[in-house]
Amino acid sequence: MIVRATPPRYPRRGPSCLLVLFVMFGVAVAFFVIANVEQVRETIIPTAIPTPTRSATEYAMLADLSEKNKEFDRAIEYYETAVRLDATKPEFYIRLINLLVAQKQAERAIEVAEQVTILSPDNDRVWTAVAAAYLANGERLNDMGDRAGANLQFAQASQSAREAININPENATAYAYAAGGLILQGDPQKYEQALEFADYAVLLEPNNPWARYYMATVFVYFGNYRAAIEQYQLGIEANGASPELYYGLAYNYYALASIPDAILAFERAINIDATYAAAYDGLAHMYLQLGENPLAEENALKSVELNPNVARARGRLGEAYYNQNNYPEAIQQLTIATTMYGQANELNGRFFYFLAQAYLRSGPEQYCSEATPLFEQVVTAAPAWEPFARDGLEECRLATLGISP
Repeated sequence: MIVRATPPRYPRRGPSCLLVLFVMFGVAVAFFVIANVEQVRETIIPTAIPTPTRSATEYAMLADLSEKNKEFDRAIEYYETAVRLDATKPEFYIRLINLLVAQKQAERAIEVAEQVTILSPDNDRVWTAVAAAYLANGERLNDMGDRAGANLQFAQASQSAREAININPENATAYAYAAGGLILQGDPQKYEQALEFADYAVLLEPNNPWARYYMATVFVYFGNYRAAIEQYQLGIEANGASPELYYGLAYNYYALASIPDAILAFERAINIDATYAAAYDGLAHMYLQLGENPLAEENALKSVELNPNVARARGRLGEAYYNQNNYPEAIQQLTIATTMYGQANELNGRFFYFLAQAYLRSGPEQYCSEATPLFEQVVTAAPAWEPFARDGLEECRLATLGISP
């Protein structure tokens, strides 16, 4: 059988009916969406689920863990977050202040301290932390050569510690801080009261390292270096992880002319805390006494690198440069030191003297105008260096007359 494909009687034209229906439906949907855009968005786009947030307590726990892992910057951030989320818990502030003090961030510690005393004025631990912040800030200002500013901070530290004592008479650390705030002002009229506070702190808690530390500090101001050494050693027995105790021990060994023991104690402080700038400065001081100027330079550079705002470290670095005939570098560092100190006195006079000598050695004809006023300050304010400064003045006088000494 033959099947024949018979062509249609007429050709097909235009789209099919089904396609036309689809297009019309699409246009209708588009118009509906445009007319009801908000309803469509709410229907189609799912509601965002907020990211779960941690509580203030959880951030405080994270801070504690970070601190134990020696991630101190992160711990500070966590404590600050905890305080922002819940500003009603004094414990968060106390931990933050103590950590800031330990990390040599005294100015930030003071800011937090001012907040928490308003929040919880009846908490002795709050006032104890505040006292620690003021002591640290006083030390910072003293390092910069601002003795007057430092004494104000020490006085506030003592007052804050007494607030803690008034609330809790059994707070040994508060007694220690009260002693520290008094003795560090360097006023002999306050020494006996400082001794009473420190003695009671030790009586309350013999194993409190801060009680031993400030008891030792009081003995230093009384000039009883052997008793101070004993207190530092007892403090180390209570807490061998405190670089401050080794630092204090080192300088009392130095006071007894035992430089090798002092060097070992400074090195022990650095072994505990490799960022402890004061210990490097102490080593630089010891090596200057021994005439080991390259080692003094090395350690003073490290100290300045870790904390550039310590006048004595700048001075020791300048002295090390001077002893190696590097007068341009000596002038640079000693100028920074003397500018921070402002005026010469019996404690810092050596740095004014070495700056004047660095100018003089650079060329008396050109630099005696800079050296002479420095020598004059030393003659007036630093008796130990007066004879050497007078020699410098005489050398400059002869230089102006064109006469070689």
